[in-house]
Amino acid sequence: MRNNIKIFIVGLTLLLPKLAPAEVKIGYIDSNRIMTEFSDVSAVQVELEKEQRRLETDFNSMLGQLDSLKKDFDKQSLLMSESRRDEAQQQIVSLESNIQNFQLEKFGPNGEIYQKQSQLLAPILKKIDDAIQVVGAERGYDYVFDAVSGAIVYALDSHDLTDEVLEQLQKGTQQND
Repeated sequence: MRNNIKIFIVGLTLLLPKLAPAEVKIGYIDSNRIMTEFSDVSAVQVELEKEQRRLETDFNSMLGQLDSLKKDFDKQSLLMSESRRDEAQQQIVSLESNIQNFQLEKFGPNGEIYQKQSQLLAPILKKIDDAIQVVGAERGYDYVFDAVSGAIVYALDSHDLTDEVLEQLQKGTQQND
């Protein structure tokens, strides 16, 4: 992935002088390195690890309860009345359902741990973005890419073609009407 980005940047660097008379200045950042070396990120990771351990402890406690209920049921099911057996089975099913819900609510794609991560990282990501914008502008870069994702993380507004593309799309839509 990183080699593809380097090839793209080298190709872009070679082509742009031929396409545009002005010199284009391109830079890149390594977002993995920033996330590893920026101390604010480390503090968030420590806090998230504490929260994850707490949630895992709660989860393991629930699993222990379930295991205990199942063992008790297996030992005593022959001695239980039918209504008591049904009640015990319902208790097991209910706890299994609670465990699944807990796992989804806490560790699922929109779970508590991911929401907390987003909440804690948002101000840090803003700081990182602001720093990229300052460095890009001060050093006169036209574009700054992220070497990890290949995304443009900084570009001069003069290179933004969005309005023109939208205008062209509007023209095309009006001609088709």
